[in-house]
Amino acid sequence: MKENIINKLKELLKYITIEQNTEEFTKLFEYIKTTTNKKLNIKEYTFNNKKALVISNNNILEQDIIFCTHIDIVPATNYSYQEDQNNIYGRGTIDMKGSVAVILELLNNINSPYNIALFITSDEEIDGNCVHELLKIYKTKLAIVPDGGTDFQLIKEEKGLLQLELSINTKSAHASQPFNGVNAIVSLYQVYDKLIKKYPLPQSNKEYITSINLSTIVGGSAINQVPDTATMKLDIRHIDKDKKEDFINYIKEINPDIKIKTILEGSVFKTNIENKEIKKYLNICKKHLKKDIEIIGCESTSDAVYFSNLNIPAIIMNPKGYYPHCENEYVNKDSLVTLYNIYKEFIE
Repeated sequence: MKENIINKLKELLKYITIEQNTEEFTKLFEYIKTTTNKKLNIKEYTFNNKKALVISNNNILEQDIIFCTHIDIVPATNYSYQEDQNNIYGRGTIDMKGSVAVILELLNNINSPYNIALFITSDEEIDGNCVHELLKIYKTKLAIVPDGGTDFQLIKEEKGLLQLELSINTKSAHASQPFNGVNAIVSLYQVYDKLIKKYPLPQSNKEYITSINLSTIVGGSAINQVPDTATMKLDIRHIDKDKKEDFINYIKEINPDIKIKTILEGSVFKTNIENKEIKKYLNICKKHLKKDIEIIGCESTSDAVYFSNLNIPAIIMNPKGYYPHCENEYVNKDSLVTLYNIYKEFIE
């Protein structure tokens, strides 16, 4: 079983499933379809030109459990993987092709009294629209989303997402005469500077507070000119007490001339850890891991929010691994086996 999971993961890692490589998604889904147990039901969907697979042990739309996963990754400078005795390193290992390999192996081999479906989507790193659309078709009592934390932490809350584009038109001047113009780039940066004074950046994953990332800033057309136009994009991950309106109103207060456009927004994810199914799941985890399960808030955002928006309880838990979206991303091999055994006991 361990060998099967590792081999599946290595096969999934061969496909460079970044947004623009549409053919890679097609090839990967074909690989999944050809290696899926013929007793399972497979349906393929396309939403906004993004593919999704639903694999289930039934032919109905009302599920007891939905595993929700994605196989898209963010761009990297190197898409090859490496391994040692303990870990596999590479883009997409923990986020989240390792868990996809576990669940594919699980569905191929288990017998469960429950109606179970697996979502595999191709747009979680963009906007998660596939899950949003699939939940107009499928219903479930519980979701399992292995897309947050590390080393079997249970995620009780994930931050909301707010991506903003700020732009401004000011007054140009000769670079030698800054007093005759208003620098648009500086005007925008001053906004960011005041924002992070009000919302100081977290210094580690132990600080569960709002973060504001200046993702891009573009402006100016000539080196010897004071720029009169500029655009800045911010990625804000906010805790529940900080609302979209708070950021918008504060930006307007800083500089009323700035135009504000919302690129993408997502709700805060919350789950009820007193839910009886989640408590049962935690007890199984404790038995397999021989330790108490750490319950935390997570700084990232995932497709689990689409379930919590519908008041569907969702379990977010990753195997052992870390550094998603980084060059040293990895997943621990033995932890994939542990995740398989936890899932197996839970659904059987």
